[in-house]
This record gives sequence, structure tokens and C-alpha cells, in this order.
Amino acid sequence: MTEHLVGRGPQCALKLTAPYVSTQHALIRWDGYAWELLDRGSRNGTHLNGAAAEPGRAYRLTKDAVITFGHSDERWTLTDAGEPETMAVALDTGQALRGTDGWIALPSSKSPEATLFLSPDGAWKLERPDGEVEPVVDGQIIDCAGRQFRFCGPASTSATETLSLSSGGTEPGLSFVVSSDEDFVELSIEHGERRVALGSRSHNYLLLTLARQMLNDRAASLPEGSCGWMDKEELADGLQMTPQQVDGEVFRIRKHFTQYGLSESTTVIERRPRTKQIRLGIAKLRIDRR
Repeated sequence: MTEHLVGRGPQCALKLTAPYVSTQHALIRWDGYAWELLDRGSRNGTHLNGAAAEPGRAYRLTKDAVITFGHSDERWTLTDAGEPETMAVALDTGQALRGTDGWIALPSSKSPEATLFLSPDGAWKLERPDGEVEPVVDGQIIDCAGRQFRFCGPASTSATETLSLSSGGTEPGLSFVVSSDEDFVELSIEHGERRVALGSRSHNYLLLTLARQMLNDRAASLPEGSCGWMDKEELADGLQMTPQQVDGEVFRIRKHFTQYGLSESTTVIERRPRTKQIRLGIAKLRIDRR
């Protein structure tokens, strides 16, 4: 979070129970360049490196700064003055799930039910289990899998740099090279003469299955908007995995695209809202046998 209220009040990020601490004692916030401290007119005052802080005045904080709230016996040291990170914090355990690569799986990357992701426009969004996508704001509480997570997304955090292959009015395409026994599926994404090889990964077979469904539906002359959709449970049965494992594979596919700097990471898999259906979000497809 970019603001941390300190005090005894229930709304405080840092709750201190000592009677010499005011309900809203002080504020620590990120100003876009550094952390700063403001006393909120507390009864017993705030001290920074031994000096009293004037109420309402902002004081720049540096690494190893020592802060006291109301009494000198309890001291707090700023051990990291770096820029705040984007993360989701579990309210029950305090565990921080960091989003440095532009993706956060809730409740975990092993069993993702909802996904926070950095969209190409630089905004963080939440994809819920029913496929609905909505923007999220710093401090928002998210309910997932019977637990609550606080999203901490500083507006000053730089968006992940991406390489978009869909510029210039033409669409990117996925190219699959499949071994004769289908044990290996190599994947690449192409745009004109530009090509990014994504290698052979186990989750490529899920993409291949979705690609085949898309091509089969087109061959059956279905409307383009109806092509490629597969029920997640039926897809899981065909791949001999659980629906939860399918969600895990989707999360890993998206992260894999992000690691190559591809903005298509957010669109490579589409979910149909309020259903359990998914499909490929890239329509141009090619499948070759080795």
C-alpha cells in the first residue's frame, strides 16, 4: 500500500494498542519518490531520529530511520526504503503474494481460482472464477476461496515492458510443431516476419487442444464468435487432469508469455463470463507435424 495509517483505530494498517498511542497517530506514505512521515496531531507526539515531528508536516524517510509513536521505549526502524511493490496480502496469515511479473494467483499459484494481472493499459485487473474481469484499486479487499486478500497496488509502480506483436493492423498467430507421438509440442508466436520461439512446455498441449477445437469448429462452419469454446471440466477430462489443474496451466501459460515480454499474455486464453468455458484468444493458428 502507498499509505499506512498508524494508531489504535480499527482502520490503521499498523495497529498499536499502547494507551500513549492516539487513535490515528501518524501516517507513513509514498509520495511517488520516497516514503514520508506525518504526525496526525497525536496527543503524545511522533519522533523521527530523536527529534519531535511537527504535526501535519511531511518528513522524508531514509533507510534505517528510527521512529517512535508516543513513547521512546518502543522504536521502529525503517529497514527498506524502496518503492512499494504490487502484492496481495492474505489477511489471515499476512503472507504477501508479489506481482513483480505482472501476475498474482489467488489463493496461490498452485491452486489459482482468481487472477490479478497487469493489463496492457497499465492498470491492474481481477479475473474472477466466473470469468468476469474488473479493475482493482489499492487497498481493495478481495474474497477468494473462503479467504480475504488486500490488494496493494501503488499507482507509481512501472508497468511491465511488453513486446506487442499485434501492431500495424495485423494479428499475431500461434504456430505449433507437434512430434509424431505428441510427446513434444513446440510453440512460437508470429507476426509477419517477426517470430518469438516459446519452446516446448507441458502446458503447450493445453494450447494445442484449444487450437484444434478452434480449427474443428471453423471446419464445421460455426460462427467465429462460437468457435473454440470448451467446457473446462470436459477439457480437464480429456487431458486427464482436474479443472483446478487446468486453471493452474492457464496461469502458467500467461506467465510464460509475460516472461517473453508478450502483451498477448492477457489475451492468449479467453474465459466466457459466468460459464466454465475457455478458448484461445489468438485466432490465427497453424499446426505442423514433425
